Amino acid sequence: MIVQDFMIREVYVARPDFTLKEILRILIENKVGGVPVVDDQDKLLGMVTDGDILRYLAPAEDAIMGYFTYITILPGEKLDEKVTSKMNDKVSQIIKNKKITKLSPKDPLDELIKVLSKHHFKKIPVVDENNKVVGIISRGDALRALYKEFVQNLE
Repeated sequence: MIVQDFMIREVYVARPDFTLKEILRILIENKVGGVPVVDDQDKLLGMVTDGDILRYLAPAEDAIMGYFTYITILPGEKLDEKVTSKMNDKVSQIIKNKKITKLSPKDPLDELIKVLSKHHFKKIPVVDENNKVVGIISRGDALRALYKEFVQNLE
């Protein structure tokens, strides 16, 4: 089995200039946990996931500032304040990791399993030879492929 045999071909994508509000709408309305971020030619720039968004919106903790002996405690930003203030931030501000893990449609199932287990990713974009997004694959897709390929034959 190779990745193209079980990857999801209908991929929801985001552009770098999409706002956090637009990304949340895509994730919620389509019941997905992450989307590839692509340029105008659908070439992969990165991924934004539900985890990235939660980390981005995490309430700031109280900060302690010390100037020799004078100490000031600055209150952290509350969740509602942070969410409200960040809704128009661009996806490009959320994406931190510049190194992108991706797969080819021709990669074998065992390569997918290695990548998922090594990096603890939930979703991996699948790109063609021109780095254009042609699919996405998740842990669930990998488990279904394992079951179909190996377990089902044992029954």
